[in-house]
Amino acid sequence: MTAQPLPSPNFNNAFVDARGFLTRWAQAWISSADARLGQRADKVDAASATAAAATPQSTQLVAGGGLQLGGSLNGNVAVALYHTVNLAAKLPTTGNSEGDWCYAIDARKSGEGAGSGSGMPVFWSTPSGTGGWFTPSGILVTT
Repeated sequence: MTAQPLPSPNFNNAFVDARGFLTRWAQAWISSADARLGQRADKVDAASATAAAATPQSTQLVAGGGLQLGGSLNGNVAVALYHTVNLAAKLPTTGNSEGDWCYAIDARKSGEGAGSGSGMPVFWSTPSGTGGWFTPSGILVTT
């Protein structure tokens, strides 16, 4: 399905006439909107089906940070959408939601010494009402 241009509505013109019927330009605009949305074929569903068909059937795309949509595609490969990629000390401490993901480029993995962290994904959580960035094993991020 090709994209259909949708002109901006002209709000300087009346949407309905004196009898309460749609004006000619309003009818044309609604027809354009209907064509852009796919008329009898839902373009959103069509795009979703196309994307699912393009994904190898042995994978499941799971967007991190609460951006999950869709169902299983047989398998389990995670794709994280990070809030930011930065030093642990520069990760945001306000405006975060439970489960937001970031990548701390200097976070320490198990066995790495102080100051020699090689980075890892981290998530925001607020246990006991105090928020912080945690490693996948549930430990506060250290560098």
